[in-house]
Amino acid sequence: MASIPLHFGIQTPQEGTTYDALAAHWRQADSLGFDSVWLDDHFYSVIRARSESQMDGWMLLAALARETERIRMGLLVACNAYRNPALAAKMAATIDVISGGRFIHGVGSGWFEEEFRGYGYEFPTVGTRLAQLDEALRLQKLLWTTDRPCFEGRFYSLKDAWAAPRPVQRPHPPILIGGGGEKVLLKLVARHAVMWNHGGTVDELRHKIEVLSAHCATEGTDVDAIEKTWFGNVIIDEDASRARARLDRLAKAWNTTPDVMAKSAIVGTPEAMIDRMHEYLEAGVTGFIGMFGRVDDLRTTRLVGEKVLPAFR
Repeated sequence: MASIPLHFGIQTPQEGTTYDALAAHWRQADSLGFDSVWLDDHFYSVIRARSESQMDGWMLLAALARETERIRMGLLVACNAYRNPALAAKMAATIDVISGGRFIHGVGSGWFEEEFRGYGYEFPTVGTRLAQLDEALRLQKLLWTTDRPCFEGRFYSLKDAWAAPRPVQRPHPPILIGGGGEKVLLKLVARHAVMWNHGGTVDELRHKIEVLSAHCATEGTDVDAIEKTWFGNVIIDEDASRARARLDRLAKAWNTTPDVMAKSAIVGTPEAMIDRMHEYLEAGVTGFIGMFGRVDDLRTTRLVGEKVLPAFR
């Protein structure tokens, strides 16, 4: 099999887990050669019961940066609306310094209305949230690259803002934008990002990449310079029947059918996973960020690290 370079990351949602379990998983991913590891940015559980514990992602990043040595890290994705973007830029620069330049600024416009309302945030229209994201990224790049920047926008402003220390990465940490909106969101990817993340079937992502390419042409940016990462469930086992049983259970929990879920997931043996990844690569995907199940269960991480990643390195 030809060697194909790719980005491979893991999302380890902090729903119902402990710091020690997260730290163990991150150290394992680091040692196995994964490229990135991610937390989510929610105030309470999205998948599990609302009563489950949910630690803050930004604070966890700062701590987990010191548990690892090589692997890159970020939030998949930070909700722009939950924090003033100047504050978020300061937090991002701090984590980049703590990690020695391994932070990726994953960000999105926010979508979970129940959480917005629950914590007392206004939930504006999607158009307004996307306009806020665009403005926030312009402001953040100024803070990371300019001495005492000033900015006056529709939503945010700066006035001779001191911003030291600067991020280790220059000109600033790489920006990842998550989402699939074709009219505006993908335009913002073309304008601001070097990474894009979205789930879906092979055909859906092929289409989204075509749309992104058109936006890049309009924005005057290079679509080939943007990493295009798939996001979804990875259900892998040496025994195909056990992997199928896990898929059946997950589909039932999500109130869908296994066949529907499998269309946008990666399921099966390590060999089947390699074949499935090639389908996405041929559609234009350049990386994968998978959800592997319970954070305290390292079996999938080890199996992927030992049996799948070497096929592409």
